[in-house]
Amino acid sequence: MNILYHHRTRATDAQGIHIFEIAQAMRELGHSVEIASLTAGHGAPAASLEQAGPSRLREMLRVSELIQLGYNLAGLPYLLWKIYRGSIDLIYERYSLFNFSGVIAAKLSRRPLILEVNSPLALEESRQRISGRIPLAYWSERVICNMATKVVVVSSPLRRMLVASGVQDDKLLVISNGVNPKAFLGGAESGRLREALGLTGKTVIGFVGWFKTWHRVDLLIAAFDDWKLAESGAALLLVGDGPAMPELLALTQKRNLGASVKFSGAIPHREIPMYVDLFDIAVQPAANEYCCPMKILEYMALGKAIVAPRQENVRELLRADEARFFARGDVVQLGGALSELVDDARLRREIAGRGQRAVQDRGFLWSRNAERVLASVSVPDRGEKQLAVTGDHPN
Repeated sequence: MNILYHHRTRATDAQGIHIFEIAQAMRELGHSVEIASLTAGHGAPAASLEQAGPSRLREMLRVSELIQLGYNLAGLPYLLWKIYRGSIDLIYERYSLFNFSGVIAAKLSRRPLILEVNSPLALEESRQRISGRIPLAYWSERVICNMATKVVVVSSPLRRMLVASGVQDDKLLVISNGVNPKAFLGGAESGRLREALGLTGKTVIGFVGWFKTWHRVDLLIAAFDDWKLAESGAALLLVGDGPAMPELLALTQKRNLGASVKFSGAIPHREIPMYVDLFDIAVQPAANEYCCPMKILEYMALGKAIVAPRQENVRELLRADEARFFARGDVVQLGGALSELVDDARLRREIAGRGQRAVQDRGFLWSRNAERVLASVSVPDRGEKQLAVTGDHPN
């Protein structure tokens, strides 16, 4: 098939990884994939975690519904031109609020459109009080989803949220994020990096990401200190940068943890696997209730013992024997889980091995995701007017 992948994002950080990997997976299945975007490049991941911060364009799009709606005036003719010029069979779109251009282009051209929804953006705007017309945001989200041929969501809680807002249940398909194991291989460089960071002989507890307040890295630092894990031979490695960095540095200084808490700063995306390879214990300190944390899947692929909050969307990725869990926001339980794994190397290896095997056994792979996504709709021969939508797949 000829597939047009449309998105209205900057294609940085996790967004860029998702766009790049699912497009590549479709190509590896033998399809032609063209990226269509008026706001970003071609879906390649950000060169550095530092690039994942807000841009002027993104801030403008978040401030005004009129600016977001205005995108459709350029987006619709652009997509129609792409569809007919490229003899497109299928449109795949990453959902953006107030972006009607994809679903309208699909209706006008009589092509099926698969909509990928990673977050309930209307809910996010209402929580952040970004929009002055929240009902308009919910209305647009409902209309866009219901106009799509199929809607792929990344978790069961997200599916329920969309159904509750009026999206047709039979359009929704739950597919977790994936991982490309080939992109997460360690090497000799990791050994040299461990020595350079002063981590030789240490049990390394790690987190990687773009540091924001809601990531609750402060909770991880507090648990590390409260349970005196440095005295047990552990060190904390925090990989990345972000707006919460000044607060985290201040907390580390306040607790006198400078010798045992290491900050990498912003690093190129291609080097992230080398840093994560140093982790003995990988932590997801917090996650919202509807996301599918890509970091957890990457930790699993690299064979790391994982500590994560006990909540439904996380448990869709990790079973009881594949991680250690703590109650959301509970620093005591988090510290206890870390302490157990720091003290038991054999337990770490067992948990890590089970999680790594689960990536293959349960198909947390971009290649499997692409297969399921493309199987969710039937693509007619060009010229057919009726689109036949297949039934849903099991989660």
